[in-house]
Amino acid sequence: MNDLSTQVHGIYIDAPAEKVWAALTSSEYSNQYGYGGDIEIDLVPGGALRHLTTDVMKKMGMGEVAVTGTVVEADPPNKLVLDWSAVWHDEPPSRLTYEIVEGPSGLTRVTLTHELPQSPGTAKDVAGNGNVENGGGGWPWELSSLKTLLETGKPMTTAGA
Repeated sequence: MNDLSTQVHGIYIDAPAEKVWAALTSSEYSNQYGYGGDIEIDLVPGGALRHLTTDVMKKMGMGEVAVTGTVVEADPPNKLVLDWSAVWHDEPPSRLTYEIVEGPSGLTRVTLTHELPQSPGTAKDVAGNGNVENGGGGWPWELSSLKTLLETGKPMTTAGA
């Protein structure tokens, strides 16, 4: 089995860093890409994070909240570090870091690093299993969905459900 305890995913998005930051930290965007749902985040060290579920997720048996966390570092629009927990696993929080670097042309590189040394169930889920129709796309699918929304203004197929 591959070691999934540290996962690094990168993508280039043809959008300014400020827009990428807004998409990662506001419900205005969070409902339209990836797994959807409102996001509540206090962007100060020690601030709380709650990523709420959608109606579709609730019909699948999930509660009101999909992800909880604590802000470790917030440097808009360059870096966001979270201690992050998927509520469907009884595992310790993992460290999630977004690094956002805008180039001179306006093209922005997003690097997501997820450190999960004590969270093997979460690590397996966020790595993605290819079954995106049933929520199994993980971070590769989430980042692709973010890119699609910011570049086209439209959600990716199956996103935001």
